Amino acid sequence: MESLEEETQIVVLERLLEEMKSVEEFASTTWNASWWEQCSDAYSKDLANDKGLYSLSKLEQKYQGYYTLSNVYNQNLITGEPLRKEILIDEDGKKYECEFRRIDWNNMNSNKSKRFFSFKSNGDIHFSKENKKTLTLQHPKNTSYEANYNVLSDNFMIKISISQLTQTSDWRNCNVEKHDYITISLNENFLIERLNDIEIIYNLNTGMKSVKIVKEYDKRNRKNNTSSDFEVTLNSDDTLIKGVAVINTHKGNGKINGTYRFDVSRNKGVRANFYSRTGIRVNLIENLNLLQTPNQLLLTESGDKNSSAIVLDFTNSSQKAILKNLSQKEITFDSSDFNMEKIRQAEQNVIEKLKSMKGELPLTGLVKRVNNYLNLIDKKQKTLKITMQKK
Repeated sequence: MESLEEETQIVVLERLLEEMKSVEEFASTTWNASWWEQCSDAYSKDLANDKGLYSLSKLEQKYQGYYTLSNVYNQNLITGEPLRKEILIDEDGKKYECEFRRIDWNNMNSNKSKRFFSFKSNGDIHFSKENKKTLTLQHPKNTSYEANYNVLSDNFMIKISISQLTQTSDWRNCNVEKHDYITISLNENFLIERLNDIEIIYNLNTGMKSVKIVKEYDKRNRKNNTSSDFEVTLNSDDTLIKGVAVINTHKGNGKINGTYRFDVSRNKGVRANFYSRTGIRVNLIENLNLLQTPNQLLLTESGDKNSSAIVLDFTNSSQKAILKNLSQKEITFDSSDFNMEKIRQAEQNVIEKLKSMKGELPLTGLVKRVNNYLNLIDKKQKTLKITMQKK
């Protein structure tokens, strides 16, 4: 096992050095950028036996912060092969052998952007890009992102932040800044996509997926007193297996005043209830006057309108099933009544954004993982299309 571990460490080191080389080439040829390097996660047996904290600080200052020597005494923090070995010389001319297991590249600046890279000897790589330009009507859109992955795994995570300036017809607030947040992550057998409030989780083993939307109560917006919690589980052909939507009304102090709840499943059909703050339950199937109240609450709900529309589609489908089956003892639910279009549109927005930025990613390992993700999605979409054609 020890031999295998040593072999793995060598593989990690080789892959990290390959990634660092690809970034250097990309940055110098494509961006014409410069950057500041810093070595950290240090260990030195010599320094551990000879230097106090004050002397370490003076040694750092001598090298103008290029080397960070905190935890240099702690051998338990050593993981993997060192990325850099250096001999540091103090003011008295004494030499110290040092190992560094993390290298950061700071302030990799180009005309439009500022980038940061971090490489660790355990195989972790972190990369971020921040747009330097201020939003104006001439340059109304900025995109920033960060990514994390390990060279020994196919897993990865990318977070994207998009800021956009738009003009409105309201003279009191003619320029409005809108923000969209996207996350894509692959973690073993789970693929997770997030667009603002909408989170989609694929189980790659079963082909099933769940869609979650959580909208918190905003105390700053007294005109809207609503929060909601929504989740559906879908089969591999996007048919609904079960789902629940909880819509809460709140008092001014944030406490829940009342709750509307819609539960849907293939086995139990549709259930719809209202719960007062005192715990009284009202069956909405027997009280049609209250049945459509949640729709009005969702229409005025603040936040991402796409996510509100998905929850609204779910409650609408539940209400239609109730109205169609009022004479029945059990309210059955036809999953085809639930409109998947807005969920698919959210997924497509995530995919298109990642495709548009893929060409500017400087890390070959990250590009490989993004391509793997896009291939997985393409395969799923083709399989779903074939399934829909057969129906």
